[in-house]
Amino acid sequence: MSLTKPSLLITILVFYLLILSFIYALDYASIQQEVLREYRAYRIAYALIAGGILGACGVFLQSSLRNPLVDHYVLGIGSGALFAFYLSYLVFMGGVALPSIMSIAGGLLSLFLTIGVAEKMSGSEVSYVLSGLAINSLFSGFSMMLSYIVVKVNPYASFYLVGSFVLATKDKLPLLILPLALVVTGYIFLAKPLNAIMIGDLHAKQVGYDPRLTRLASVIMGGVASSIVVSLFGLLGFIGLVSPHISRLLLRTGDNRLVIPASFAIGSMVVYSTDLLSRKLLASFVGEVPAGAIASMIGAPFFLIVLLTRLKGRAS
Repeated sequence: MSLTKPSLLITILVFYLLILSFIYALDYASIQQEVLREYRAYRIAYALIAGGILGACGVFLQSSLRNPLVDHYVLGIGSGALFAFYLSYLVFMGGVALPSIMSIAGGLLSLFLTIGVAEKMSGSEVSYVLSGLAINSLFSGFSMMLSYIVVKVNPYASFYLVGSFVLATKDKLPLLILPLALVVTGYIFLAKPLNAIMIGDLHAKQVGYDPRLTRLASVIMGGVASSIVVSLFGLLGFIGLVSPHISRLLLRTGDNRLVIPASFAIGSMVVYSTDLLSRKLLASFVGEVPAGAIASMIGAPFFLIVLLTRLKGRAS
């Protein structure tokens, strides 16, 4: 007997809460020192929330562009946001909210450059990947160059190149609430319109949705939310690519009303797991490895498999 959509949503929520309870028992409750408990609490929360945001943003971007090969990393949003983040330190000497505002501008600039170039090429799935690769390389080069200068102002600047939760300070919480609120709002108002867009623009118009407005709102929301995450924790690649695919595979549906919360939960688990692996296992051998590095090791092969599968399907 198949589960109804409300039952599946409840199942996803219960599963997520069970995992959170397990995390609390395993990774937090055993700490005795109050300072370490507070730091660990923020670090766990940030990894879970940031991973969930990136996972959900992947669904918004893939659905609005009707392209399963994209996420904030592939589209160059992450590298553009990181470049603007470093630039804010170079020009304005950092601050609290200003780096995030600059990152939003940089992320959206990269996003629209990628979309513009891809549409000029052919608008195909692969053209978005190639365009994103070019824009990504451009802004990544600028970011690496600036990081050598910014490190004199911010000693932890190099951590942002790969993505890390080492700087889990309480002042980041209010800034992280904003992209979380954007994702929740997007889920409420855009899940059903995106389902219609995935079928086709004509169908979306027939059922009462404006495909251009829906696509624009979804793309901007995904770009803004993921750019803020980059400004807080650096580049966490491929989370937005892996999570939606795993969600669709497990749920056996492309219904965004189910895929978005499932992708949020899976993104949370993937990012938290990479951070936990770094802290608990790798730290005793080679020191703490940034979570983004481990995420890329997992995500890059997954991306190649998806890309080759799509190309093979087109060839046949």
